[in-house]
Amino acid sequence: MLIPFLKMHAQGNDFVILDYFAPESFALAKLDFSSVAEELCKPHFGIGADGLVLLMPNESCDAQMFIYNADGSTAEMCGSALRCVTWILHQKTGKKEFRVQTEAGLKTCYVNEDNTITVNLGMPSMLKSAYQVMDFTGDLVEIGNQHFIVWVSSLQDDPHLQYGSAIEHHNGFAQTVNVHFAVLLNRTAVAIKIWEKGCGATLACGTGASATVFSGIAKGLLNNEVEVLMPGGIVKINASESGYLLSGEVCQSFQGVYNWKI
Repeated sequence: MLIPFLKMHAQGNDFVILDYFAPESFALAKLDFSSVAEELCKPHFGIGADGLVLLMPNESCDAQMFIYNADGSTAEMCGSALRCVTWILHQKTGKKEFRVQTEAGLKTCYVNEDNTITVNLGMPSMLKSAYQVMDFTGDLVEIGNQHFIVWVSSLQDDPHLQYGSAIEHHNGFAQTVNVHFAVLLNRTAVAIKIWEKGCGATLACGTGASATVFSGIAKGLLNNEVEVLMPGGIVKINASESGYLLSGEVCQSFQGVYNWKI
């Protein structure tokens, strides 16, 4: 079976996207997408990506998005993927505002004049403040999915690579979590390194950037408009009264077909 796909990324957070608006895609409906995600996302052997995204029609809004991590597990929300599918919808319709259903609820998305994409992720919530895990004290933040934010003085030694997996699976959490180590640069800028549950170290994470800003504002460290510097690039977060607005560029790398062996 040939599977048509798009490959996109947002600051290096990359995805294989299956577009169910395309007529030829409906033959894929009965696939086990956990297995598909594992194979397609595998570097060297598949296409290579942080996750698999299904973009589907929805009668009550513009589209629906489902996300699978590289290990085949599901993800409730992904700000980077949401921005990518917004770009696809814009290319299809020419519209600049969309409502997309996710497993974390209905999200409003915008295409800006400079072709960056803004998505409203809603209001984060603090599940645990100053929570001790292993030798680290951090904030557990919910923003469609859960993120553990650890503020450190330096990212030079790549703490996400040393400790990310152990924190992700720590029995102090009710579920596996995303892990971010953050360094304050000034009141309008923060740098983070990322360990995402289900796929490991990634170059960017939109919900993680937003969760980090929420943690920083709660601690009195950050203003409401912040640039988040990640290994793959920069996003802007605006902590508005209507929700946390995540803005940044997206890029389509290529498209093709994958030979799925049933």
